[in-house]
This record gives sequence, C-alpha cells and structure tokens, in this order.
Amino acid sequence: MSQEKQLFSQILSDLQARKENTDREDYAPLIEEVEALLQKCTANEIVMDSGEADLSELYFLAAELLFSYDMAARVASHGKPLANKEKTWGYFKKAIELQDKEEYSYELWNFLSSAGHKEEGIAALEGFIKRTGGTAKVLSRAAEYILMYADSEDTQTIQKSLDYFYRAIEMEPDRYETYWAYWTDLEEAVDVCPQLFKEAVLCLDKLIELSLPESSEKHQYLGNHHFDLANIYLKMKDGTKALETVKKGLQYAPASLFGNELAADMYLQNNLFQEAIPHYNNIIEACTSGQYSGQGNRLAKAFFNLAHCYHMTNQPELASTYYLALENGKDIVPPQYKSEFLFYYNRSNSWWGKLKRWLGKIFHKG
Repeated sequence: MSQEKQLFSQILSDLQARKENTDREDYAPLIEEVEALLQKCTANEIVMDSGEADLSELYFLAAELLFSYDMAARVASHGKPLANKEKTWGYFKKAIELQDKEEYSYELWNFLSSAGHKEEGIAALEGFIKRTGGTAKVLSRAAEYILMYADSEDTQTIQKSLDYFYRAIEMEPDRYETYWAYWTDLEEAVDVCPQLFKEAVLCLDKLIELSLPESSEKHQYLGNHHFDLANIYLKMKDGTKALETVKKGLQYAPASLFGNELAADMYLQNNLFQEAIPHYNNIIEACTSGQYSGQGNRLAKAFFNLAHCYHMTNQPELASTYYLALENGKDIVPPQYKSEFLFYYNRSNSWWGKLKRWLGKIFHKG
C-alpha cells in the first residue's frame, strides 16, 4: 500500500470512528471536516492514489452524517424538514456511482423514505436488485415498502411485492426479519386485500417456527405470534383454528392482555361462559396491576362481560358484584347488557340489597 493510500485510509477510519462516538446532534464540526476533505479530493489537492473505494466511503460518510444530523433536528423540532436533503441525496448518488454496495442503496432508501420520496426510495432498491440480483435484506425491504403504499385494487403492484417477498425467502428461508417486516404490513393489508391471507399465515407460521427453540432470541415473542395468527384465523372466519391457536399462545404468555381478550371474547361469542370467566379475571388483573396503563375502556368491558358470564352461569351474587364494581357503571354499560345491568342495579338499591350490604360490612368488621 502506498504512503498516500495508507494516509487517506487512516484519516477516513478516524472520521468513521469519531462518528460512532459522537451524538448525532453534535455532528456539525465533523460534517465540516468531511466536506472539506471531499473538496480537496475533488479539486485534486489530495492525490487520489487511495482509489475509488475509499472515496466512495467518504461520500457515504458525508451522506450518513448529514442525514443523521437532519433527523436529530427533526426529532428536536417535532417534524422539521430535512435541511440538507438535496446535498445528502447527491452524496449518496456519488457513493453508489463509485461503489455499488448493498449498504449504500439500503441507506439511500432509508433517507428517501424519511424525506417523503417514496417512489424514488422504491426505485433505489429496485435499481440495486436489477443491477446485482439483490440480497434477502434488500428484497425483503422492497417487498415491504411496495406493499405499504400499494392500492388495494392494484393487483399488479401487489403481485410485484409478493414476487420480491418470495425471492427473499428463497434466498434466505430462515431470515426472521424478512417474515416479521412483511407481516407488519400484511396485518393491515389483509383487511382490504383478502387474497393476502395465505401470506399472512405463512409469515406467522414461520415466525412461530423460528421462535420455538428456547435458545432463540425471539422466543419471548412466541405467544404474540400465536395471538396474531389467531386473529388472522378469526378474520378468515375459522373460529376453530383461532381458538386452538390462542390456547397454544397462552401456554407461552398466560398473562397476555391481548391473548386473554381473544380467548375470552371467542368463548363468549360461542356461549361458553364458564370457560370465558378465568380469562376475563386475567384481563382485570392485568389492567389493575399497573403493568398496563390507560386501559379504562378495556377494564370496563371486562367487568361487564365477566358480570354477564356470571349471570349466565347462575352466579347472581358475583354478577351483581362485577356489574356494580365501577363507579357510574350505568353510564357506560354496553347496550346489550342494559336490562341485565338494571336488574342487578335496582336489586342492589332495594331495601333487601341495602340491608345485605350493611350486614356484610358489620360481619367484615367483626
């Protein structure tokens, strides 16, 4: 290695190291140094014996610094536009012209999507895929991003997204991030594109498989993946599979608020009131334990549903307790339970109901 190349490479390494050890809101002095070095390189003040690879890395570093600096300003100002958008875009293009690396195209997509240029972001990913064949990471992101912005009736665009997705999993069939990223968009897409149910089930089945070993770093999400899959089965009108799946999920996450809500509501809809009771009790415990905050509506729903279950299983005292447990319950009681609630409410305010409560207090004190 020549002395010039060695010196330039050392300067570049030092700048990259400083980037990693500096908060992004403090990048301004570092940006000035990088841009000054770029100016010297392009003005031939520095003999570029270092080759195109290091110069490409310098352009990429400049782009990263400007983008991160602008994003820090956006966060601080709650939405400020990217001040150096055009310059940053130019640096990314220069880096890619000199060296066609996956990391460059991927970060260019990240920048363009943050800057609001969704079509250009997709084009950056697709350009890299066309030139190189792509990687699972880039193919996955192209699939996700295209689906994210696809119109529900644009079958051609949706099919393009699916093609990229299947190419990604063919390239790396056990890459967790591919299935997770695509599922996050499928979760909403299936509501308007039922033809995507197959892919939703595929993604969640694979996420469950990859999370099953206790040694998996994703093992903690195993219950949630089951609950998401159960929800998909519900949307597909397959209540049997939905219930089987949520039961499996509760084996891994027995205290899950979402999982217990799914199970309880499915039992309630099928008039399996006794089976629903423990799940509504779990929901109430979760909402009142401090683990979840701001769950007033969910708590109220659980109280009234639990009261109804006790009513339907001929346990009137417990039904009364849960119907009347919330202050001003009569103002938020669900319409379908109105007559039932009024029965317990009126009974509790009768002379016999008041006497029972008074005797209960005396007995409790004794």
